[in-house]
Amino acid sequence: MVETSIQLSTSAVATAAGLSESWAWKARDQGVLHAPHFEDAVVALRVYAFVSQIVWPGNRRPRSARQDLELWQSSAVEAARDAVSDPNTTSETALWVLEDSVHLVTSPGQRAAFDLDHLNGRVAFRIPVGLWVAELPEAIAALGARRRRTSPTPKPAA
Repeated sequence: MVETSIQLSTSAVATAAGLSESWAWKARDQGVLHAPHFEDAVVALRVYAFVSQIVWPGNRRPRSARQDLELWQSSAVEAARDAVSDPNTTSETALWVLEDSVHLVTSPGQRAAFDLDHLNGRVAFRIPVGLWVAELPEAIAALGARRRRTSPTPKPAA
């Protein structure tokens, strides 16, 4: 769980997420990112980049056609965003994404139970949102360090 709120630029969100800025602009155009951006946008962007590339078995999707966000994709992004401020989120928290639903589970035991109770041979993706949330403080700190390295050094007064 992240407790502080630091406002980030769209570029900073992409950098902290380890993605190119084009992903952030796509996410903005799809309504995933809204200004002002905070830490939850970093995890939301990572999940968006992941789920927007999923094509379920039996479905066809032309590469050149514009793809609007489907309900399950929006649900996955919002669940990930919520996980950032959820006090139950740990580094073990995972987001299961199925074609018709998404589920957050917070412990290895819950993951095993989810597998037994819900998957039963279904195609699913497990996204490590808890790990991504745990990495946020380091990613945000790296942004500050990068900004300090690239700022012009003030010249001493004569």
